[in-house]
Amino acid sequence: MGDGDSGAVSLPTPQEALAAMMSRDENRSRDEPEIANNIGAQLEHMELDSLSLSMRRRIRDVIGRAKPRNVCEIGSGIGHLSAWLLDVWDSEEHPEHYHLVEAGGKFGVILMRLVSRYKAEDWAHVTVGRFDELVAATESWNAANASNPAAGRPPLHIPFDLAIVDVGWRGKVEVVEQCLQVMADGGIILTEEPEVPIDDVGELPLTGELTDEQSRVAEFNRWVALVTSLNEEHLIGFAPLFGGTLVAIVK
Repeated sequence: MGDGDSGAVSLPTPQEALAAMMSRDENRSRDEPEIANNIGAQLEHMELDSLSLSMRRRIRDVIGRAKPRNVCEIGSGIGHLSAWLLDVWDSEEHPEHYHLVEAGGKFGVILMRLVSRYKAEDWAHVTVGRFDELVAATESWNAANASNPAAGRPPLHIPFDLAIVDVGWRGKVEVVEQCLQVMADGGIILTEEPEVPIDDVGELPLTGELTDEQSRVAEFNRWVALVTSLNEEHLIGFAPLFGGTLVAIVK
């Protein structure tokens, strides 16, 4: 083309592409699926927390666009967000593997019933345990059984194309860091940004046990330090929503 040709196409930057990936999908229903709505009522009865409606919708939208083949949800609880994702995959192409990881063993049976309700047992795996221990067990399994087709299924199928970290503010930084170690190149981690602490707790002590308010401040400071360090090598996007901010980290 000549110098005067104005028909060149301007390609989106990686940051613009990520922002588009995280935007609202106007083609999808804003209503909560029936099963997810029932789980929400059960959560209220059990006095348990969940991601906001806007956050669940937007994670659904991102996954609907990304179409990942290997998904891990860390902190599935009793399946409130899980039901949104299973509802999408009930009518669209589902991933090869979807791990519902929950540290609380008492919720495992509830999650298994949810998977069974969607007839997703062949590709949706309920895995109870701490994420770091499951990753270590998977790496050991892979090292011992990589060439053994009769060895069965590993605890987790890694690397992940997409991971959702929903563990609350305690331990979030550690789980995100662990997740980054088992993500495929270009893989996306989705999580809710911790709330900015508003209590004045003074100078944090260098030793001794922290109060709950001090722990929240310390964890938020660790989150800020993590995001600052990740900005150097990874792509990070933020989507402010009603009830929180969704963060996407692209390896």
